[in-house]
Amino acid sequence: PPMEFIPLAEECGLISEIGDWVLIEACTQQANWVEKGITDFSVSVNVASDQLESGELFSKVSKIIETTKILPSRLILEITENTLLGTTEAIIEQMVQIRQLGVILEIDDFGTGYSSLSYLKRFPVDTLKIDRAFIKDLPGDKDDISIVQGIIALAHNLGLSVVAEGVETNEQKALLQTLECDVIQGYLLSRPLPVNELEVWLKESVYL
Repeated sequence: PPMEFIPLAEECGLISEIGDWVLIEACTQQANWVEKGITDFSVSVNVASDQLESGELFSKVSKIIETTKILPSRLILEITENTLLGTTEAIIEQMVQIRQLGVILEIDDFGTGYSSLSYLKRFPVDTLKIDRAFIKDLPGDKDDISIVQGIIALAHNLGLSVVAEGVETNEQKALLQTLECDVIQGYLLSRPLPVNELEVWLKESVYL
């Protein structure tokens, strides 16, 4: 599971290499599907703090987009809220450059980190992803409803879109629609699939 191998990869200093490989593979696969006529979808890739701090992420993303010829607007880079702690101006500038390519930047696990809300004014991001911790007890937990409603309102007032992760029931989906959440992610739509099965899902999905 990721919670086991990611900390080990970070400890061994391999997380950047793994992250780069994942980014290349994801974009290559996306280009492959586009060639087959499957176009109405985006691919999200997690970015590790080491990748951001290396100062090379912008050049790598630019090269991958040029090589694979994917639409930049169909690539989403997810950065966890905690990764943004202590972010330098150089990293923010790199994020600005990546966003200028047309790539979507998303804050992952929003609401669970220690970032000040003032950070939202500094970071050039497009989307907030609400952590599953606030979704799993919906619609029964009134406090979680208030938190989710507040995050959605905050994001929309800042011109950002919102993704709710960990959606598993139609009741959760219906509530999030009522709260005007933009996108949902979770087992309600599909569990993780190998490439060949995901290709079939993309062709047949009613959610796209």
